[in-house]
Amino acid sequence: MGPALQVAVAVATLWASPGVARPLTPDQQLHLSTVERRALVGKIETQAFMGESVWVLARRGRWVKVAVRDQPTPKNRLGYPGWMLASQLATPFPMPLVPRGDDPTIVARQFLGVRYLSGGTSKYGFDCSGLTWYAYNVIGVTIPRDADAQFAAGKPVSLAAARPGDLLFYGRKHVHHVAMYIGHGKMIESRDSARAVEVVAVRTTDFAGARILR
Repeated sequence: MGPALQVAVAVATLWASPGVARPLTPDQQLHLSTVERRALVGKIETQAFMGESVWVLARRGRWVKVAVRDQPTPKNRLGYPGWMLASQLATPFPMPLVPRGDDPTIVARQFLGVRYLSGGTSKYGFDCSGLTWYAYNVIGVTIPRDADAQFAAGKPVSLAAARPGDLLFYGRKHVHHVAMYIGHGKMIESRDSARAVEVVAVRTTDFAGARILR
């Protein structure tokens, strides 16, 4: 494993393997059709932002396998793994300080209407856990990247006692979806490839439980 490097582009997409990897610009992400978005399910692992630190795990041609250090996951103790373009990395450089608040619901609401993207963690597209991970990351709280890992890491709380910012999970046999409670029986979520980030009534069908992650 080489030294830690930093992402040098606005948003870098991490792919499941170099065999399915392809350059994907933020502008291209915005204009993907629903069919194209569904075709990416299982191919994109996650995304990383400019300045995020990664470990380089392997190289194959112009692609490198990295672990994103501030996206915890059971998949790799070093961070969330995936393949990205080597040209999107640079040696560490200082990043400006970003003002942080303490309310992840305010962060999440900024992205109402942004289309779902499997593996997405940016304003160009979010998957369900990408939205919750991003909202917490902005306020300075590091949580696991995926929904099942977020569920495992959280402190259980009853739905009746849930407060804005707590996470709501779905999938009783296996957790596969997460939303963020915003109060008054509502939650914000990025549900699937045919939808965008939206506020909806809390669903109880297949509800796996609520968790506190801060």
